[in-house]
Parts: sequence; C-alpha cells; structure tokens
Amino acid sequence: MSNKTKKKRGNGEGSVYKYENGYRGQIVVGTGEDGKPIRRSVVGKTIKEVNEKLTLIKNSMITGTYIAPNKITLPEMARQMLKDDLNMNYIRESTYYRHIETLKRIESDPYMRATPIQKLNYTGVKEYLLTETRAAQSVIDKIYIMIQRTMREAVKRKIITVNQLEDIRKPKSVQHREKVRALTKDEQIKLYEVLTSEDINYSHQMLLSMLTGMRMGEINALTLDDINLKTKTISISRTIARDLKGAAFISQSTKTENGARIISISETAMPLVKEILECAEDSEYLFVRKGKLISTSQVNMQFQRVIEKYDIIDKKVKGKVSLHSLRHTFATRCIEAGMQAKVLQHLLGHSDISITLNTYCDAFESFQRENIAMADEYLAQMGIGKGNIRLLETAG
Repeated sequence: MSNKTKKKRGNGEGSVYKYENGYRGQIVVGTGEDGKPIRRSVVGKTIKEVNEKLTLIKNSMITGTYIAPNKITLPEMARQMLKDDLNMNYIRESTYYRHIETLKRIESDPYMRATPIQKLNYTGVKEYLLTETRAAQSVIDKIYIMIQRTMREAVKRKIITVNQLEDIRKPKSVQHREKVRALTKDEQIKLYEVLTSEDINYSHQMLLSMLTGMRMGEINALTLDDINLKTKTISISRTIARDLKGAAFISQSTKTENGARIISISETAMPLVKEILECAEDSEYLFVRKGKLISTSQVNMQFQRVIEKYDIIDKKVKGKVSLHSLRHTFATRCIEAGMQAKVLQHLLGHSDISITLNTYCDAFESFQRENIAMADEYLAQMGIGKGNIRLLETAG
C-alpha cells in the first residue's frame, strides 16, 4: 500500500498528499512543447504550509510574474524563495533585505543572470565565484550558501535531477581581515572625556554602547517605554535595519532571537540614561534627527571623525577600531572586572555562550592569567611558593 495519501482539490487548484516526513503539493503551471502539462511540486511540514506555497505560485501566474521551470535562472529562483520565506514569516523583513543584497551580487554576473538553472555548469559557476575573491570572506560565504540552497531546492522541485554544483569549492577571500578590537583603558578614558565634554552628534548613543554593550541598531530603536527608571532596566526588542534603498526603518525584532532581552542599568550608566530622557525629542523613539530615524552608518561616520580629530587611537596597538569596538570595549571591561561568561552572554544578546567565549577569547585568557597570578600571590602569603618548594629525589 502506498504511503502517499492524496488530498483532492478543486479543478486547477493542484493537489496535496502525504509524503515521507511531510506533505507535497503539485500544480499545473503550463503546457510543454509536447502538449503535456508542466507540473511544479512544493513540499512542507504541514498541509497549510504546502497550500500557502501553492497559493503563491497561483498568484504569480495570475500577475504574470511566474517563470516556467525550464527557463528559470538561479537568481530568479532564489528571489522567489526569499519572497516565499518573507510572506510566510520564516524570515524577518530586515533579513530579507540583507539576503537581497547578496542576491544582487549574483545577479550582476552575466553568466549567472542569463543561464537557466538546468544549464548551469561547474566551470561557469566556479569562474563567477573567482570574481568574488576580492570581497570579504563573509560575503563569499553568503553567496556560496545562497547558491547551494537554491540548487538543493531546484532538486526538490524536480527542476533539475542532480545538483551539479554540490562539489564546487568555496573560494577564500584575498582580503586581509583585521579583527575588530576593544579600546584600551587609556583610549576609552580619552574618548569618554571627549564625548562628555565636547558638542558631538550622536555622543549619547556612543556612550550608551560603551557603557551597556548594546548594538547601535538596538540603541537607535529604543522608545521611551523601553526605559524603566524604577526597575533600572532597559528593554531591548527592536533594531534599526536598512531597506533596499538604504533607508533606515524599525525592524520589530532584534538581530538574533536571543537579542530580545532586558538589561540592568548600571550606576555608571544611570546619569547618562537620565540625560538621554531629558534631551529626548517629542517622538516615539529616543534617538531621531530632524524627525527621522538614525542609522548605524550615520553614527559610525561620526565616530570615525571623532577618533581621528581627537587622536583617540594608539596606532601601536594592533586591530581595527570601528563603532563595534564600543561594544567590544564594554565586554572586555566586564571580563577584566571578573564577570562570568554566562552573564555577559545575556547582556550582549548572544544566542550561544560559545559566541561570547570565541569573540572575547583573548580577554578571557588574559583574565585567566591575572587570576592565576592572584592565586600565586595568595599561596605565597601562606608560605607556599617557588622559593619554599623542596624537590623530592627518588631513589634509583
């Protein structure tokens, strides 16, 4: 007996049936040159999910945006997949825009843009990937993931029988990636004095990042209701993102699932928070400029001007200094003060403690050495130390 239980639907609406660990749906999308119907298949974990995908296909056929499987290119299919993910709430709007930026790079290549997915070959795609080696490794990684995911989906939909690109290797970037570092204690003191004594745009946001570890997108999305002076907490639930035209908008969710969090306002940060509330404009959001939202890039440009103008950075210290260094600075000072990694993970909104440990491994190692030195000093006070140890000789 077949394990495919078919659910019949009305004429022209396609069909849905149980298949392996979920459901599969089919819909006729046209007629081939031989006069036989061309069917397109979709899969999902539930009947509802499959029906939603079938509805998207029908709507695209009605509006004339549907592309026949035998003509669809990889970028076109990737765009369809991203729209499906967005419409069915699998990804947030901000995530969708980030993926579209990756897709635009693929679409800019003539071979990738014009070649139907069935005719893509190993050599052609490899040559395209080699043109991207001057990009950052993170960009190359995103391009590679998008290509592979789209090819796997094409196999699922039976647009192609096998993924011809499955064994293609991901190239490495020729860029030398300089690690973003925290400010040294001296640099932090100099910057703090400048930001608190000079009239500098976005100084409140920079200081808040340096004293709380919040991401700049999270800071610029704060509302008055997010600050609770009674409980001395800040509620973080949104972030600033950019649309396809680069304009800032509020994403009603944080960068990661664990990014949504409530953090305590320290005694050090409390005067700053009170000043921010006093200076807030008559707006829903705490940080606006001429009635408009402020993007992370705007603050970053000002930050770069400040550290250059006031000679903040010690050129002898290795590592890249960017706006994100303020967040790193907060984390590094917390580690130096003895904060546990699990507590720091929550404050920073990391999804996994391994991210915290890996990102700040140098600071944790330095803190470990300092603690061992403290233990050595304690043992010396007890009379246990290098000068007091007698080596035992074993008889041969």
